[in-house]
Amino acid sequence: MAPQPGHAPRPAPPGHAPPPGHAPVRPSPAGEFLGRAMRGDWAGSSKAAAWPTGLILALAVALAIPSYGQGDEVVVGWSDRLRIALAMLLQAFGGGFELRAEGPGSPYGSGSDGSGGSDAFGAGYGTAGQAGATLSLVPLTVTVLWVGALLLAARAARKQGGGMEAAVRISALVTGAILVLGLFAQPDIAGVSVSSSPLLAVLGALVLSLLVTGGVLQQDAAAQWLAQRPAAHAVVRATGTAVRALGAVVALCALIGFVAYADVDGVDGTAMLLTLPVLPNIGLAVLGVSWGAPVEYDVRGEFGWIGSGTEHGGFGLSELGDAVNGWAVTGAVLTGVVCALYAGVSAARRSADRREQAIAGGLFLVLYLLLTGFSGVSAELSGDVAGVGGQGMAEIAPSVPDALLFGLLWVGGAVLVAPHLLRLVGRPAGTTAPAPAWAPGTQPRPPAWNPQPRTPPTTVPTATPQPTPYLPYDPRTVHLGPAAAATATAARRRSVVVWSVTLVAAVVLGGGVTAGVLFLKNDSSDDQRPPAAAAEDDRPAASGSGASAPPEAGPAPSPTTSPTASVTTPPAAPTVPDGYRMVSDSAGFSFAVPVQWDRESEKNHQITYAGSTGRAELKVGVIRNAPYTSYENFQNLERTADANQKNYRRLQLGANTFRGLKGAIWEYTYEDKQSGETIHAIDQSYIADDGTEYAIYTTERDRYWSQARQIFDTALSTWMLNDID
Repeated sequence: MAPQPGHAPRPAPPGHAPPPGHAPVRPSPAGEFLGRAMRGDWAGSSKAAAWPTGLILALAVALAIPSYGQGDEVVVGWSDRLRIALAMLLQAFGGGFELRAEGPGSPYGSGSDGSGGSDAFGAGYGTAGQAGATLSLVPLTVTVLWVGALLLAARAARKQGGGMEAAVRISALVTGAILVLGLFAQPDIAGVSVSSSPLLAVLGALVLSLLVTGGVLQQDAAAQWLAQRPAAHAVVRATGTAVRALGAVVALCALIGFVAYADVDGVDGTAMLLTLPVLPNIGLAVLGVSWGAPVEYDVRGEFGWIGSGTEHGGFGLSELGDAVNGWAVTGAVLTGVVCALYAGVSAARRSADRREQAIAGGLFLVLYLLLTGFSGVSAELSGDVAGVGGQGMAEIAPSVPDALLFGLLWVGGAVLVAPHLLRLVGRPAGTTAPAPAWAPGTQPRPPAWNPQPRTPPTTVPTATPQPTPYLPYDPRTVHLGPAAAATATAARRRSVVVWSVTLVAAVVLGGGVTAGVLFLKNDSSDDQRPPAAAAEDDRPAASGSGASAPPEAGPAPSPTTSPTASVTTPPAAPTVPDGYRMVSDSAGFSFAVPVQWDRESEKNHQITYAGSTGRAELKVGVIRNAPYTSYENFQNLERTADANQKNYRRLQLGANTFRGLKGAIWEYTYEDKQSGETIHAIDQSYIADDGTEYAIYTTERDRYWSQARQIFDTALSTWMLNDID
């Protein structure tokens, strides 16, 4: 029975189908969209997704071809090199690269008998439990190429009439391919496992693919939306201008950096191949140095492949002059001027007004800073992994704060100067007219003139003029009479001198401010040196392990932090006990060691004195221009020891004074995994007046600690600097 007019039909009871004639419930808009996406052309979307996926595979194959100096005995085969290359390339989307290996030992090093033990800076490299290495690097070349391949694929899909549904399908396929490659790129080679963090890579690839494909496939709809919103349209145009200008500038600087790197002695074809994935990273570093922002490096700990201790510094214009010559600095500054002017001229030529020029310049600076933040490389090591040993972290990256400071200076000045420079050469700024707010073919025309006679009896009939054809406004068209043209020519000639002086002044001002800031930074860094301790802490310390208190460093109190533990200043002429002799080392220090001990080795800034038998030894670490305090360094090292060492137990860790200067003492025990014995270690470190850190360190089995502690106390009580250059 049909429902009566004016009455709504009753809803069907739950679990029953609606009666005949009732309309089915429609899905939500999101459900309809997903249904259309799932029922769409998957074959065409697969062809589009094959472009970026094939690019990643091709790059991985190219990187896996060289054997990288393995010679005849190939340990890492081609398939393993392919998987490692994929893991490196997937960092372009946010993936990671991590190595893990199992190995015995202490968190810092291994003793001569293999039972473990640390040195003052962690240079032994044997690790307790699991050793690891992490590399953080975004190969921007891969990111740019992958986005370019995705753009081509999206344009091909657009020609086939694809919409946002096609963007979802392409993004899903591309993300799935990245997931498969990420899971494949996790080999296990000779006990060393590689992790590529596939989930992070998938997330980054999904976001990038949705943005790129959605932007291309929805271009027409976006154009109609922007046509009704002039402010948003201006921002979009300014963004395009900034992207084009930054791409050209980074490409120029990358070419300069690549040529300079190729000219370095000892660089072979394999090394040149490895630079290709990071060419934009190199270009951003060159651009920063050209503008005055240095590339900073920070090394904390000890790395076998670097061979240097803990250091912090930078490479800028002043270091470039010292390493090459003054002409290199001149070329770098000229490169910075050209890049800044290109950005400013691009903003002036492609913008409709000064406001849009300022937006383009600001977006250029924001994008430059964003990419600079991603262009660095950092590595973290914990033990010996794949023949690379170390304990700590290293980072090389352009200085973002300096890039912001000098970027504001150069880009801001270029945006102000570029319009006047264009006027000098007869190319006025603002040549891009705003897009009309109406659809093509519907431009309004001026109404035709239709004269009406005001006084019919006396009006003389006149011909009706033809309607004036509509012509869009072109700011490049200038209509001048002869006199006005002559006046404009004279004014232009007069302005040549004015704006030439303005341009030279802007460049001189920019270079002068850059040089001034660099001078102030260098001057302030020279004054930063560890100050001498103003006073000593005479807090008494209890004797530990049955040993008497040494004259230089108090023995272990309790397993708590004692940030003010103190040592007293020894007499000027140390007394050498029986059974010991004074040694004067070429590294600039003297102290007493047992008569049967000799200097055994010097490696990674550490000098070792030991006897022909037994495990006991004294190590002295020497780090020039240490950028930290000894207490801070011990705190950083202890965090690694506590995490990796079995049964690590702190006996004392605190700041003190040694020879009247700021230092620190660290004493601890841990259990050796191989023998199960308790190992006892103590380390006294301080920073001399010239900024050099000296660390006197010893380790021994706990059952023999009394004798080892006596040797350590004697070394401290007789310690002297020789002032050897």
